[in-house]
Amino acid sequence: MGLSTGAYAPSDRNGPRAVMWGRAATTATLLATVLIFAPLGTAQARDLADLMKDRFPVTQGDATPDDSDQTVLARFYRARGLKPLWVDHGEATATARTALAVLAHADEEGLNPNDYSAATLTGQQGHLDSPEAQASFESGLSLALVHYASDVSVGRIIPTLADPELVIDRPPFDRAQFLASVAAAPDLAALLAGLPPHRPEYAALKAALAHYRQMKAAGGWPTIPPAPKAPPAPPPSPAADPANPGAPAPKVEKAGDALKPGMVDPRVPALRARLVATGEAKPLPTPLPKGANPELYDDALAASVKEFQRRQGQEPDGAIGRRTLVELNATVDQRINQIIVNMERWRWEREPADQPYLVVNLADYTLSLMRGMDVQMTMRVVVGAPFTRTPVFIGNMSYMELNPYWYVPTKITKEEILPKQKKDHSYVVKNHYTLLSDWTSNAVPVDPSSINWATVTPHNFHWRVRQDAGNDNSLGRIKFMFPNKFDIYLHDTPSKRLFDRAVRSFSHGCIRVQDPPALALAILALTDTPGWPEEKLRAEIGGDSLKHQTIRLKNRLPVHITYITTVTDPNGGIDFRTDVYGRDARVLAALNGPRPRKPVVPAATPAAAPTPGSAPNAAPNTVPAPAAEASKAPETPKPSVPGPRTAAPSARTVTPVPASAPVPANTNPVR
Repeated sequence: MGLSTGAYAPSDRNGPRAVMWGRAATTATLLATVLIFAPLGTAQARDLADLMKDRFPVTQGDATPDDSDQTVLARFYRARGLKPLWVDHGEATATARTALAVLAHADEEGLNPNDYSAATLTGQQGHLDSPEAQASFESGLSLALVHYASDVSVGRIIPTLADPELVIDRPPFDRAQFLASVAAAPDLAALLAGLPPHRPEYAALKAALAHYRQMKAAGGWPTIPPAPKAPPAPPPSPAADPANPGAPAPKVEKAGDALKPGMVDPRVPALRARLVATGEAKPLPTPLPKGANPELYDDALAASVKEFQRRQGQEPDGAIGRRTLVELNATVDQRINQIIVNMERWRWEREPADQPYLVVNLADYTLSLMRGMDVQMTMRVVVGAPFTRTPVFIGNMSYMELNPYWYVPTKITKEEILPKQKKDHSYVVKNHYTLLSDWTSNAVPVDPSSINWATVTPHNFHWRVRQDAGNDNSLGRIKFMFPNKFDIYLHDTPSKRLFDRAVRSFSHGCIRVQDPPALALAILALTDTPGWPEEKLRAEIGGDSLKHQTIRLKNRLPVHITYITTVTDPNGGIDFRTDVYGRDARVLAALNGPRPRKPVVPAATPAAAPTPGSAPNAAPNTVPAPAAEASKAPETPKPSVPGPRTAAPSARTVTPVPASAPVPANTNPVR
């Protein structure tokens, strides 16, 4: 019984004494080994329990959404009697290994595994040989999993802190409920797999992220060199016809012009290689047919370029100008970052219920009327220019106005209308504006001819300007109101030609819709608003009637003003959109920055709704441009004419997302 004492050997030079000490040492060693590797005993369990008590003290008061993560964890562990969730008998449990595997692959969801200490915790799980190590692993894994679950469900960042132009709240995330679900889950992997948004757009982005990372691993794609520099100006050339000195000289093509179909240019091989790499074009046959010129911008390549332009939301004209070149030369890292940014944006969106709502994607210049996940109607829109950007927010449409007045914002009055009136004293009358004596409800019209316009300046201009209802009203014949602090709304416009353009960022901030009567009829139907059949509505806005009327919706219609720079194509892939407002870089910087300190954002206080039909629309509180852009005033519009969206390293590098050249200043009627 007991440990073997061994045999005395003649080679033991110190005899029995040495053997005795040897036995003692062997016994101590074996006993230590038994104590270390034995299952977690009562004394050690008490030690771990004591450490858990220290880490998770008793909390006072009721649970609130503003509780710290530590408080949430303390309530959770106290409710389960401080029983560990991830450690059992000194070893990481199978569920702990499942959780660690999910954290290690957070990059597949566009998140950074380093944000969740995935490598550190994975290293700790093999060294849980002390109560201290076990307690550290237990609390660390719970905290990391709560952070991951919140991030992948409702977003990693707080939008408004990342960019003041993103005036939206993330959906709520109940951390206590999530921990309770983890503790009760029969299949933790399935529970965690169900956390990301259940939307086809998010699924397409996740698949695209893996695809673009594979392309990065394969080397990405080549860039197209810029146009060659123009040669020195040649000396004046003689006239085309010496006998006719007044005849124009032959036109000299400028180097550096846009690359167009039919041209022979040394950049064409690089252009073809770029499109071959991403699947828009096919390579030339090898060997080349006799007489083929690889530098010819042929029709087949032009068709590929047009498809690329269409997928980027550009004019599909086949010409490689500055904007198309910027998008072609966007690197694979930039596209990966753009995908990651938009995965984050989709996490901010609440899961749609089976009810109607309206979505405007500013970056795609489109409006979609939805019921749940089903698209009821889509149409083009015109949004704020880069220096009068339309903000991102959520509102509720409550009424529509037919034949609206337009109370011109003070800024537009002083900067655009006043200079024209000073130049042409009949401008106000010709464009159906009315001068009002003041800004009160008792204001009376003022005859413009009674004013000495030579003495009027922006500083002493005190009249209110109202544009009367009619076909040339800048708001058109219908205005869709969802009261908000920005005074942003949807409206008709007399400038229909702008809807034919691919890039449609021209307004002062409000959103012009392509087919207002069709939209109005669809909204009336989806909100169960009675009394407005199609014939009646079209008669009120399509004929000579200028009667101002308000239609109150029976049920409010949620309106989501979003900014998504990727859109899903019919085949489940994604197309990219130009970041015309420069918002992608701000979101990306926040994603790569420290974790926001607060777990939730308090709900924004909605703006008081004006009285429909009586309160004039103030200047849209559009997002001001940065200082560098603030000095760029939009061009004054001409009078409108009357008339009827492989794994990569954990640490991501912040790479600027491509942005095309600024859109030209607004040259169209206001709004």
